[in-house]
Amino acid sequence: MFYQERFNLRHRDAGNETWTLEAANELVNDFVRFVRDADVGSDLIDEIELPVPKPVLVEAFKRVISAEKRTVIRALLLKAGLTLSQYHADLGERIKVRPIGPHGRGNSVDQKLVQKFNRALLSTAAERTRLTKIFQDALRCAVH
Repeated sequence: MFYQERFNLRHRDAGNETWTLEAANELVNDFVRFVRDADVGSDLIDEIELPVPKPVLVEAFKRVISAEKRTVIRALLLKAGLTLSQYHADLGERIKVRPIGPHGRGNSVDQKLVQKFNRALLSTAAERTRLTKIFQDALRCAVH
């Protein structure tokens, strides 16, 4: 499902803080719905599937987190923002991450796919760490 048309109007003038916060709230709300509708789960997905560029979404989450007064909501926003770590540039086809039963897969696995998965998983961990720092900095701004 693509939300491209709805997001086209979201590139607001950064000179107006209230307008920017409103736009950031809309982006975050729409992103959460997008993730829910796309049934992301634990999958690893190419950034091209995002409705707007990833840096725009990261900035929107930073602004909304730092402006939110309720502690519980800030924590939920941080968790939702970390979903962005599952989106990678040039990943290609979506990698579905599902548990395997106790007896394993049973048939041979393409080693190229295993390597691609391992690289994407390592990249996800690094991106999650980077985003955690960014969003924690936004949390600190909210506290002060």
